[in-house]
Amino acid sequence: MTDDLAVREHVQVSPSPSASGVGRQRRHLGFVGALVPVSLVVLSSLAPVVGPDLAHRPARILLAGLAVLTLFAAVAGRPSSTQLGLGLTATVAADSLLPWQLAWWPLPGLVGVAVYLLARTLTGGQEESHRTGLRLGRLAAAEIWMVAGVVLTSASVLLVFSRVAPPRIGTGASFLTILTPWALVIAGVAFALLNALVEELLFRGAVLHHLGHALGRWTAVVAQALAFGMLHLNGYPYGPVGVGLAFVYGMLLGALRLRSGGLLAPWIAHVLTDLVIFVLIVSAAT
Repeated sequence: MTDDLAVREHVQVSPSPSASGVGRQRRHLGFVGALVPVSLVVLSSLAPVVGPDLAHRPARILLAGLAVLTLFAAVAGRPSSTQLGLGLTATVAADSLLPWQLAWWPLPGLVGVAVYLLARTLTGGQEESHRTGLRLGRLAAAEIWMVAGVVLTSASVLLVFSRVAPPRIGTGASFLTILTPWALVIAGVAFALLNALVEELLFRGAVLHHLGHALGRWTAVVAQALAFGMLHLNGYPYGPVGVGLAFVYGMLLGALRLRSGGLLAPWIAHVLTDLVIFVLIVSAAT
C-alpha cells in the first residue's frame, strides 16, 4: 500500500508531457523576445564605428540588418520590439540620408525619437505598460541631490578631459564665432535642452524601457550605457576614453532614471552637463 501511494504521489507532482512542451515553448519565445531588442541595440551601437556613408558596404549592411530585424519583429507580432526597431532604424537612416547641413546630432536622433513616438501611438502606446517608459517620475530632495552630484562630477571630469583633449571644432561649430553673446546664450540653451531631450528619450526612455523587459532593470542600465558610450565615439567627449566616460555617465543617468521612476531627473542633469560641454566648445572656437 505504501508503494502504491508513492506511485500516486509521483504521478501527481510529475509534469505532463504537454506541460513540459508548453514550458519549453515559453522559454524559446522568451529567448527570441529578448534577442530581437538586444540585437537592435547592438547593431545601432555599431553605427559610429562603421560611419554613416552608405557608399561603404558596412554601413549598408548595418542599416539593412536593422530593417530586417524590425520587419521580423513586426511579422512576429511583437509591437514593443517593432517600436524600438523603428526608432533605432530611423535614427541610423537619418544620420546616413540627411544632407550634411542637417545631419548634425541631435537632429538624426530627433528623427528617430519622432518615429518611435509615432509607432508607440499607432501600436498601443497608450497602454499602461507602454507609458511607463516615458514617465516624468519624482523630483524630491533625494533626486535633486543626486542630480547635483551627477552634474558636479561630470562637469569636473569634462574640465579635466578638455585640458587633454579639447573639443574638435569643425564646420558645424565654426559659426559660433560670428554669434553675438546673447545669440550664443540662446544657442547654448537650445542645444542643451534639445540634445538632452533626444538622448534621454532614446536611451533612458526607449532603450532602457524595452531592454528592461528583456534583460531585467540593472542589466538594461548597463546595456543602454554601453550604447550611449558608443554614441560618443565621434562626439564629445570623443575617442575610446570618451566612450568610457560616456558609459559611466550613462550608468549614472540610468541609475537616476530607476531611482526617480522617470526621465525628468536625468534630463535635468543632462541639460546642465550639456551646457558645460557647450561652454567648452565655445571656448575652443573663440
